[in-house]
Amino acid sequence: MKDISQQPILFIGKLNRLTRSQSQQLAAMLGAFPQTNMNQKVKYVIAGQIEQSMFEILNTKKIRYAETHRIEFFE
Repeated sequence: MKDISQQPILFIGKLNRLTRSQSQQLAAMLGAFPQTNMNQKVKYVIAGQIEQSMFEILNTKKIRYAETHRIEFFE
């Protein structure tokens, strides 16, 4: 398990059990700094379900940004 305290994180996609707002509140309670937009401060990206067609590769601007800037990405 990653220690997210004092780390800027970003939630993307549809989350299964919590709304994005609830996830951000929980992360803040754990000491993280939830972000609302992708930026250079983001340390971790937590991805829920992202809508796409069956034959599309999972690829969004935020995912590409995270890969390009070596930001840890969790699904």
